[in-house]
Amino acid sequence: MLVAVVVFLPCLATATGKTGQIAVFWGRNKTEGSLKEACDTGIYTTVIISFFSVFGHGRYWTDLSGHDVSRVGADVKYCQSKNIPVLLSVGGDGYQYSLPTPDSAKDVADHLWHAYLGGGRRGVFRPFGDAVLDGVDLYIDHGGPANYDVLNINQIQIQF
Repeated sequence: MLVAVVVFLPCLATATGKTGQIAVFWGRNKTEGSLKEACDTGIYTTVIISFFSVFGHGRYWTDLSGHDVSRVGADVKYCQSKNIPVLLSVGGDGYQYSLPTPDSAKDVADHLWHAYLGGGRRGVFRPFGDAVLDGVDLYIDHGGPANYDVLNINQIQIQF
């Protein structure tokens, strides 16, 4: 049965015209090269910056494992100029994130909007400068599902 599924999946992709649609997580290994280099490979159709991994209780942090954050904004714009969407992955491995209340979910969504997406409230640090990411990916590896619906549906989507 597994062989049939493995053989069938490539046929399904070809039939739907969705061949070559590969997304990659970028930002977890300093030796992986720059974001620009990832977009220049010609392999990826979406790049997901990983991870926005410290949040909740008023703390926010994006871990890029030694990458030069000052260059990421220009690289985001470069990738977007090649029609490669760039997303931010929220969560990942680790235990430094949580949404203990609906209000904390709203605070995180507000921070994501102003620090990474289309917002730009004065006083909110934008780690990638004026680059505007194309969206957010939820990669919740630890903890329960409480309040992620508030983060996703009630906040981020409303902003767009």
